Amino acid sequence: PSLTPLLRCLIAAGGLFLIAGFCLAFRLEPSPRGYGTHQQLGLPPCSIQFLFGIPCPSCGMTTSFAWYIRGQWGLAWHANPAGFYLAVLCTLLIPWSLISAAGNRLRGVRRLELWGIGLLVPFVLIAVAQWLMRL
Repeated sequence: PSLTPLLRCLIAAGGLFLIAGFCLAFRLEPSPRGYGTHQQLGLPPCSIQFLFGIPCPSCGMTTSFAWYIRGQWGLAWHANPAGFYLAVLCTLLIPWSLISAAGNRLRGVRRLELWGIGLLVPFVLIAVAQWLMRL
């Protein structure tokens, strides 16, 4: 079935947003500590780490993206495995979203919500597993 005009615009905008995110990641210098790259954007240090002395599940995610976009996949994985998974997923979603929007139908997907859950669950599991291992 054809996409509604709103959904078509949202999918196209999502693909463009992901491209912009990768452009931003390329402009950031990955932190050699493996986390903290987000502070180059004017953001504060991790509040959970500051308040409780432990890393949060997303610590190192921006660094992971910055390494990933440079082709340093081992360093990206080491910074945050969930971030690496998300970067790979975003890489695949860019052409999918643009092709789907241009063709006015979802390519290879019958039910968008089930597909989204199927991609989100591994991300959450990886994030929780790596966070527990870092504690």
